[in-house]
Formats: sequence, C-alpha cells, structure tokens
Amino acid sequence: MIYHINRAKMKASATPDQIEAALESWREQGRSVPSVKSFIIGRDLGGDFEYSAVFAVEDLDGLFEYLTHPTTYATDDLGLNLVEDLTIFDVSDDDDPELNAKIQELHRRRNELNPEVAGMLAAVPTYRGAGVDD
Repeated sequence: MIYHINRAKMKASATPDQIEAALESWREQGRSVPSVKSFIIGRDLGGDFEYSAVFAVEDLDGLFEYLTHPTTYATDDLGLNLVEDLTIFDVSDDDDPELNAKIQELHRRRNELNPEVAGMLAAVPTYRGAGVDD
C-alpha cells in the first residue's frame, strides 16, 4: 500500500467557505478516484499544519491514476492558491528500495503532463513534496 499524504496550512486570507470547498474537493477525490481504497480528510493534529488528507492506493499505477485524475486537478485549481504551507509525501509498506525514486518520477511525469500544476505548486509560499527538484 502507498499512503499519499497532504498537509496544509491555509493563508490568512482564505475564507471559511473557501477552506470548506477545498476540503470537500479533497473528499470528492477520495470518493471518485477508482484506485483510492480509503481516505481521511480532516484537521491536522499535533503540528504546524491545519488540515491533512490521506489517500491509500495499492500500488504505483494506482498512485499515478490518483495524481492525474480530473478530480485531483480540480482540487489543485481550487485549493493551491489558498495554501500558505504545503507538504506532500508518501508512506509505504513496500520493501522495494527504488520505490521513492519511482514515486518521485510519477510526480515529475504528472507535472510534465500538466505544467499548470507545476506552476501552481511553485506559487505556494512554502512547498515541500515529491517531484520537486531541490
């Protein structure tokens, strides 16, 4: 399994209605992406972030489907401009020593397929995540 995790702190200018719309968009990803086996969206407890989303997929193909699904792009369009601080990472029980490199490559491919996403991520004041060159 791969657990794809998004942790976000919203900009002070984000309204409660905008935040709720972004959270609902994350929920829609969980409901509509076929490869998502389970998900949780909610408050991020015990850190500097306010909200988190965790999506469980079975494998790399499922992760790529999630990353390139129309509802994922819709969430990007709706929410990335509201975020002050965003960290995206993956956790897995897969023992493949190359798994991290493979996941990084999926994120790079996603950004190549939709360069607008890379631009939106670059506009987030603080972003740490897969597929972004240091």
